[in-house]
Amino acid sequence: MRVLRHKAFARLVAAYLVSQAGSKVHRVALLVLVYLLTENALWVSLVLGTQLLGTVVFSPLLSAWADTQDRKRLLVWSDLLRAPLVALIPLLGAQSLPALLLLVFLMELLRDLHDPIQNAVVPDLVPEEEVDEANGLILLADRISEVLFVGAAGVLVAWVGPAYAFYLDALTYLASGLLLTGLPPLKPQALPKAGYLERVKEGLGHLFRQPAVRRTVGTLFAAAAFGSVETALGVVLALKWLGVGSAGFGFMEAAMALGAILGGVGLPYLLRRIPRERLFLLALFLFGVFEASVGLFPVYAWVLAAFFVSGFLNMAFIVPARSILQLNTPQEMRGRIFAAFSAVMNAAVLLGTMWGGALEEPLGAPRVFLLAGAMVALAAGYALLTGGIPAPKAKEA
Repeated sequence: MRVLRHKAFARLVAAYLVSQAGSKVHRVALLVLVYLLTENALWVSLVLGTQLLGTVVFSPLLSAWADTQDRKRLLVWSDLLRAPLVALIPLLGAQSLPALLLLVFLMELLRDLHDPIQNAVVPDLVPEEEVDEANGLILLADRISEVLFVGAAGVLVAWVGPAYAFYLDALTYLASGLLLTGLPPLKPQALPKAGYLERVKEGLGHLFRQPAVRRTVGTLFAAAAFGSVETALGVVLALKWLGVGSAGFGFMEAAMALGAILGGVGLPYLLRRIPRERLFLLALFLFGVFEASVGLFPVYAWVLAAFFVSGFLNMAFIVPARSILQLNTPQEMRGRIFAAFSAVMNAAVLLGTMWGGALEEPLGAPRVFLLAGAMVALAAGYALLTGGIPAPKAKEA
């Protein structure tokens, strides 16, 4: 927690925690709303696919412009504009699935602007030696909001319906935007000389040119193309196979978040003993093993336990992955790199979400979880056995 002594970073974390509190409630409400309206896993996949498609196509395009702007201003307005959009979901989206898809898509565009910038500014707000702690704390705030609000969201949606969840999310975006107005100006240190399209290509190209970034992103892409089936099929597993309803689904998500909180607390100790590059691959391998176990033992008690451990492991590979990208990328390019990374990863998640939804009917959610987890473990195991992730040059020196 010592990283919170940096006041601007503490404000960034506070704003993130507030907005995520509403977003976690929103996620449960959205998935339950779509499934109850359609009773079809493919529609759940389609809504999630709409979100992911916006990221894949527009995130690199937006970031090439955003890297030339004051990042503080963009953080503020991307939150404030999302507030009215999410409030329209129960008013318009619940009445029309096309309108719902449009609202989801517009919100995703604003998220595609906001999230890469948030990741890009972390090294500007804390010293380099505290980057891992800062990334871990941001993800810890995310997981704390899941524990506090996702389980409650399941109960809230079951009790009064999803509308109130969306209104709550709108208020949290408004509060977050106001908090972010207190950040210092976050202008790029150097304006790029290249033209707009060239900057787009630079962001994507860095993912493939820089060895550590290329290896990290490639491994995560392969893992996400399979492991992301949980995004679409978690709610189906809860409602259709385990019979625990929306409240049970909320507690599954909360169990994963609780494990992630433990992971956030324990991560500094792990990083002192295991290099971040190796920890990233080991945690990803074990994540695949536990995801597969959900399919082997589709019993609610075990699913809760597996989700809890998976949350811990998720922190143990996501935090090192973010730090690897940040420390291997020039400051003026970080927004583009995280946008390009987000686009590539969401393309993988889109694949996993769609094939997971398509295979649920013929195979059943448990078998899909088993197959997906095995492939995640295989991707991480292959990277471990073929050289791992190279450390930054500064670290080698």
